[in-house]
Amino acid sequence: MAEIFGILNITTDSFSDGGKFLNPDDAINQGIKLLQEGADWLDVSGQSSNIDATLVSEAEEWKRVEPVIHYFVPKGVRISLDSFRPEVQKKGIEAGVRCINDITGFTYEGERSFLKPAIEKHPDLKFIIMHSHNKNIAKYKSDLTPEKVVRKIQTFFRDRRSDLISFGIPEPSLYYDPGMGFFLSDDPMVSFQVLQELEILKLEFPQLMVGVSRKSFLGNVLGNLPIADREFATLACELHLLRYKIPFIRTHNVLKLRQAEKIWNLCQDRE
Repeated sequence: MAEIFGILNITTDSFSDGGKFLNPDDAINQGIKLLQEGADWLDVSGQSSNIDATLVSEAEEWKRVEPVIHYFVPKGVRISLDSFRPEVQKKGIEAGVRCINDITGFTYEGERSFLKPAIEKHPDLKFIIMHSHNKNIAKYKSDLTPEKVVRKIQTFFRDRRSDLISFGIPEPSLYYDPGMGFFLSDDPMVSFQVLQELEILKLEFPQLMVGVSRKSFLGNVLGNLPIADREFATLACELHLLRYKIPFIRTHNVLKLRQAEKIWNLCQDRE
């Protein structure tokens, strides 16, 4: 079974649910719902990374996620903090976060000396290295093409793996997210090329995480399908991830994925 990271965006401008969970009580209730639906992790974000997002201050980002972290951590819930800012990452780890999901692949400028003592104190810490064609929030302009995207991702992962291991982070603590949609390109075929070559990436980076939920590339190939109408496309794509035994999947709709996963597994030949 895949480990599912349920997306909990505590932002004003996330592309599919911005503004819905800014109130701490609403965010906590959504987190409870995701867990009840079968999420293994809550992937919590206080800074949107979509193409039209605005950067908020680090103080505001932390203010948004802190109540949720402090509510769930004492209950033993595994929290992944979706943040690329070192100071926010540090506060999250100190508050009990056990996974840092960094859309810059830990390339954002800032002091990261806290990583070594953090991993020494908390050997169960996980670090998600995400590939993107730019430095932080998604951008339109990209030079990635279907022909070279997987090679570019492989090179990026190798570089970031080497760098993080030099901080004392053991390789089994590293997860790898190829990035999808505008993190790769506004050309949807770039994202589909990654999905077609998942086996190549997984061979070298077996701890692969993929998030396709409601992404632009799905809507674009279906006649600019609105975000609210992308659930079937998302699920079709997530079934593809199950087929290739991707170990970690990040999604908004945990219930649909868990139900589909159960049916998918029951349909497989056990011979």
